[in-house]
Amino acid sequence: MMPFVPARPVVIVEAVRVADARDALSWRTVPGEGIALWTGEEAADVLALVAALPHGEPARCFSPGYGVRLHTDDEVVREIAFCFACNRARVVDPGGRGRSIAFDGESAPARELLRRFRAADPHVT
Repeated sequence: MMPFVPARPVVIVEAVRVADARDALSWRTVPGEGIALWTGEEAADVLALVAALPHGEPARCFSPGYGVRLHTDDEVVREIAFCFACNRARVVDPGGRGRSIAFDGESAPARELLRRFRAADPHVT
């Protein structure tokens, strides 16, 4: 299980289309526009997928297409950008602390998460 999901209760999962992957190591927030807000059971399902991502072997590209912003009742408690091509995620905590984590982009949870991002993205036909 991946250490993506914070301990504080998340009430909204905001899907983000990442705008610019340059300088990812210095991100203080994941750049991009929100494409969907998932709440209730849908948010819980997405959080479960994120938490279930197995560890993987990273490659080098890190060109994330999608990410999430995890909201509590009053603040964003974590942001995560996913690169399904190189199996890496960039996790950004409040205050801009970031770290990279490798995940298996071919796993069933990763494939389902990517499917949900694409379904929410108005630019995907």
